[in-house]
Formats: sequence, C-alpha cells, structure tokens
Amino acid sequence: MAEHPHAPRSPRQVRDPASLLAEARPRADADAKLSGRTRYPTDRIEAGQLHAAILGSPLPHARILSVDASAAAGLPGVHAVVTAADIPGPALFGLRHVDRPALCGDRVRCIGDPIAAVAADTPEIARAALAAIRLRLEPLQVIDDALAALAPGATALHGRSNLLHQVAHRRADAAQWAAAEAACTHVVEAVYESPRQMHVCLETEGGVAEPDGAGGLVLWWGCQNPERDRQVIAAMLGLPPGRVRVVGSPVGGSYGAKDELTVQPIAALLAWKSGRAVRLHLSRPASTDLGVKRHPMRIRMRSGCDGDGRLRFHEVDILADTGAYATHGPEVLDAAAEHAVGPYDWPALSIHARLAYTNNGIAGAFRGFGAVQVQWALEQQIDRLARACGIDPLAFRQRNLSAPDAPGPLGQQVVASDGPRLALAQIARHPLWIERACNPRCDDRHRWGLGLALVHRSDGFGRGGPNGGRLALALAPDGQIELRVSLTEMGQSLPEAIRALAARHLGCAETDVRPVIGDSALAPDTGAAAASRSTTLVHRALECEGRAWIDSLTEAAAARLRTPASSLRFGPGGWSDADGRPVLGLAQLAADLVGPLPSRVIAVPPEETPSAVPGAHWVFGACAALARVRIDTWTGALRVERLVIASALGPVISPMGLLGQMEGGALMGQGLVTTEHLDMREARYLARNLDGYQVPLLADAPQIELWAIEDLMPDDPVGPRGAGEIAVNIAAPAIVNAVSAAVGMPVDRLPIAPDDILDALERHP
Repeated sequence: MAEHPHAPRSPRQVRDPASLLAEARPRADADAKLSGRTRYPTDRIEAGQLHAAILGSPLPHARILSVDASAAAGLPGVHAVVTAADIPGPALFGLRHVDRPALCGDRVRCIGDPIAAVAADTPEIARAALAAIRLRLEPLQVIDDALAALAPGATALHGRSNLLHQVAHRRADAAQWAAAEAACTHVVEAVYESPRQMHVCLETEGGVAEPDGAGGLVLWWGCQNPERDRQVIAAMLGLPPGRVRVVGSPVGGSYGAKDELTVQPIAALLAWKSGRAVRLHLSRPASTDLGVKRHPMRIRMRSGCDGDGRLRFHEVDILADTGAYATHGPEVLDAAAEHAVGPYDWPALSIHARLAYTNNGIAGAFRGFGAVQVQWALEQQIDRLARACGIDPLAFRQRNLSAPDAPGPLGQQVVASDGPRLALAQIARHPLWIERACNPRCDDRHRWGLGLALVHRSDGFGRGGPNGGRLALALAPDGQIELRVSLTEMGQSLPEAIRALAARHLGCAETDVRPVIGDSALAPDTGAAAASRSTTLVHRALECEGRAWIDSLTEAAAARLRTPASSLRFGPGGWSDADGRPVLGLAQLAADLVGPLPSRVIAVPPEETPSAVPGAHWVFGACAALARVRIDTWTGALRVERLVIASALGPVISPMGLLGQMEGGALMGQGLVTTEHLDMREARYLARNLDGYQVPLLADAPQIELWAIEDLMPDDPVGPRGAGEIAVNIAAPAIVNAVSAAVGMPVDRLPIAPDDILDALERHP
C-alpha cells in the first residue's frame, strides 16, 4: 500500500499559479466530454420515446378565455394532450413563494408561459398538434418596468401588489447620520444599471420522463436538486414521494439556470397520462422564453469619506425586476442588500431594496447571485472616493477594511476571516501593480487601463435557508468506498473534489473512492448543488464523522483478522500491521463480511449561522483582482488583456477544479461587462438565439493568473470556501474599474458598448 497522497503537510499561505498548474491533473471525464461521448440527460434518446412540445403564450400578459385541445387529441400519433385541468395535485410550484403554474389555467404572465403540451410519435406530429389547439386570450395591460409596477394603481400580477419582497437596514440614528455626513469632505452619488444576463448553458432545459413499470416515474433531467424535483413532481401527480426518482447528473451547464424547476412537471404529466416515456428538450429560443435570467437592477449609491480617506456613510437604494414569478427573487434581493456593503467599515449605513413583479420574462438564480450587480457599482464608488482624496486605490481599500472579527455586513455574527486583507496584500506585491506607472497608457490608437477591485462573497445559503444536508458513506461489494450525495455534477469537478476530500479525511487513496451523485434513489437528500456549498458541505460532513466510520470498518477488519483493532493501521487500499505490512484490503473485507455491508448516513446540521438576521450569511470568502484592458479609440472596441486574481478561499481541494471554476467564472463576469444584455421591448425579448446575444468566446479570454491563499485565520472552523461564484463577482468590478481608468470617466451602465466608449472619449479626449 502506497504512502497516503493527502498526508498532513505544513500549511502554505499562498499557492502560486505555477504550483496550482503543476498539481492540476486532467479531470476524469475530460476525454469523454471533449470527444462528445458524455451523455447528458437530454441525450437519453431511445426507441419508442414520445416527443413533447409546449404551447406557450404568444402574449406577455393575458386572461385565458378558453383552450380547446380536442382536435389535437384526435390527430393520429398523438398520445397525450394536457392542460391545467389535467393536473391531479397542486398546480403551482416555487420556493419561498409558490406562485408558478406548471400549466397556466386562467392567466399568462410572460411570453412563452406554458398553456398546454402534447406528446406524440414524432416532433412533426407534436408541432401539428400544437397548431390544432384553439386558444382564446384576452390581452391585459403589460407591465414592463419595475418602477411602474410599484406605482399606485398598477395591475397586480399576483395578489394585491407587485412588491414581491423588500429589505431595509440602517446603522446609525438620525443624529449619528447627520454627524457622519458633516464629517465628509467628499461625497459621491451615482445611479448604476445592471443588465439582464442569460446563462447560455451547453444543454438547454430538458430530459426524459419514463414510467418505471411499477406505478411510478423516473426522470432523467438536468437539474441542481434532484430531491426537490422529486418532491414537487410527486405532489403534483398525487404520488407518494418514493414512487418518483430523479437522476440529475451530469448536467450540461447550469450556472443557476437549472436550480429551479421549469418544464419537468410538464414532461412528468405527459408520461403519467400516456404511460409512455416522453422526451422534452427546449430549443434555444424556447429556453430563452422560459428559462430564468439574471435580475436586472437599478442601484443608487451615495457614499462619503473624510479628508483622510476614512469612509463615513453609505446609502443604497436597489430596485430589482424579478419578472413574472418569484423563483429565487427574494433570496437574490437579500444577497444584493448584504453585499452592497462590501468588506468595508461604514459607521453609518442605510439600505433600502425592493423587488417587483413585471411581465418581463422570469429572473432567478444566476452565478454571482445578486451580489455581482451591486459589487461593480460599489467598487466604482470606492475608486471614485479614492480619486477624490488623491489616495492610491489599494491603500484606500486597506484603510477602510472591516476588522477580521467585526460583525458581518448587516451586523450579523460571522466567522472571523482576514481574507480581504490577505488578498489585497497579495495584489500589492504583484508586478502588474508595482510597475503600473511604467505600463503603457496610450499610443496613437489605443489606451490601456488598469483596474483594481476587492469583494467578499457569502458561502452557502443565508439564515433560514436549507444549509444542512445528508450524505452517506458505504462499503460497496467490490471494496470501493462510496460517498453518496444527491448533489449533481455540472462541470464543477464535484467527483474530483469528493475523492480528494474523502482521501484527506478518511486516510484512503482517491482511487478507493467512488462518488455516487445526482440520483434521488441512491443518496439521501443533500440539498441543492448551489450557492458554492457542495465542497464545503462534503468537507464538513467528513470532518465530523468520517473517521468514526473508518474506525467502525477497522473494528470489522480486526474481527475478521482476530486481532485487536489498535494493531491495525488504515491507509490506501486497506489495512496494514504496526510494521506497515499489508494484512487486509478493502475488497477482501467486503467479500468476507456477512450481511449488510457497513454504511452510515451523516447529517450536517441544518442551521449554520447563529445570526438572528434573516437571510444573512455567516461565512464569506474574499478575492482581490487586477484587470488590464485595451481600448481602441478608433472603434470603441474593448479588449480584456490580463486578469490577476488573489483568492482567499481556504485550503485548495482540487487544483484543477479551482482553476476551472475561477477561469470560467471570470469569463462570465467579463461577459456581463462587455457584451451580454438580453434587451426587451414591451416584455418581449429582442434576441432569442446566440446570433443576437453575444457571449465571450475563448478567443476573447484574457490571460488569467490565480494566486490561492489557503490560510485565512488560526483555527478557522470552516475549511474550504466555495469557488463556484466568486470569480464572477471579482472579475466584473475589476474590468469595470479598468475601463473607467482607460477612458477617464466613471461607468454607470453595463454592458459597456463601443458607442459608450466613443462617447466618453469625445467628452474626455
């Protein structure tokens, strides 16, 4: 048995880019994905499947007067036609607000809202059946502006008001606020507009629903939470939850798009009614209509500092558009309010945030989750204040950092962390920052700009969210240690992280571990693969009870060998004696045991944070970054050349996983700044395919350099923070600040179009 590859080592404060690359190993699924052999749920194409199609609303807001599907049901080759009247159980689903119909029965609230669906032998017959459905709609007032939606007398899309959620937080009474304003030498006020962004997953929404032959259903569906999908679909069909199984891995990209149910209930209803396997896969235009988007926000910030560059007050007003249904909207607004503060010390603080229903499609979870919209605005404010004071922007940030053990942004109790200071210190040592005065500023055609940003990002769900979860450890008949979670693999290197964490905590080899993921029938409810929580959750569970389970295996091995357990040493492959000689392998123990093989369900406590602030988080990671951009003054074209990121996220579990998450997230943040905006007119998308919605390509990617800070605080109780989102959060403000430096003026609207740059250059030649 080889030496344990994850034996404890001396702590390393910073992993430089070279060491990360040296230790990064190719992903186990790399060959299959690069060659196209990987089967996503929508690739489950088999003979005899029916093909589903959905009749969506042609109007953004209307009352349904009648739906006549009799002609469609009578077409040869049509096996099922369903409307809202065919749903036997609850017809609505949702998270904190159950307001979204699987099929609309009385009213539609956005373009594409599902009204009916068919399952037929071929896609052509399914489309013909949709055309045969007779639909009568009465148009209603279209609400396509969040501010207008909240005006007195506006038509309510749900209940009595279009105000879905609001947040108010204040630090300082009236006298303290007046004193804070009076102490200010510099005050900056601006209104920032953050756009609607689309996920652009490789695999659009879809999958297959199959009768299991025993009175239940199996769904093969790209999703982030198979257990939640299972519960919703079982309730809708009036089935016991155990009669529905959802297999959700691997997912062809999500970034939040598949954290919520979309059309799974429709596929399940069609399979249930027809008794046949049904495949439903949305086209890119249909995905644009029905899929969630990043919440567009209008953010007003007013911030002040004194002559010494000390922050004194910060006033924030946020108006967000959630579209037709709530989905994750309230949690997104909570995150926006919490992250509008940043890792800074504001003696006086006022936050007011509102979330409105409109007919503008549906907004929901998106990587960066409410924080990135306010973070680029905040970092613009910080840069502007530093410039007004004549203070170096890095030194200005260092001067105003909250103490490591200070309360969180909303006054909540948080885990102490020195991440922001460490990340800034790492950036301060980088040659790109040290030599900034020598960098080229312009030539006859181009200008260069260097931008600095600092963010912290919450980890997991806030207070009141599903922070707990369960996973299982089991010895399989072939001797593999199975770690079973209902979390799904979405490209985030979850299997690699599981193997590395299991090896580190259990003392085995990574090759001894088989991850069992994304199947509600094979794993306990681990919760959603969302909020950068997967790695941290597995780490916490194994740290809590992993060694105890290995000790129970050692007791079984000792009984098999008729020797005291204290004489055995567990390591890669199995057990050795005190002299290091192998005496029993895992596979041999599994073969020799009589009865059920050892297994244990580990429950992570459901409430992570002791804070009393609703929605607030207690764990944060931090990143600082430098971005260098080049501006073509003839065309207004923007090129992001370099991005240097210092991440303070605790121990690195998988170097390849960390690099993949940070590099991919950074490019998504770049898209938010440079090209991506799904514009609307009268509640209709102006682009429904990728010819009209531009995302960055690999050719647009900058040179990305990552420095990973592993040691955050002595006796840190958390371990690794998630890396799934924070690269989006840091890349966007760093690039915005770089553009602002290059053109010599603030940025207040994203994305930054070439015409915006040319206008700025005309004003500041």
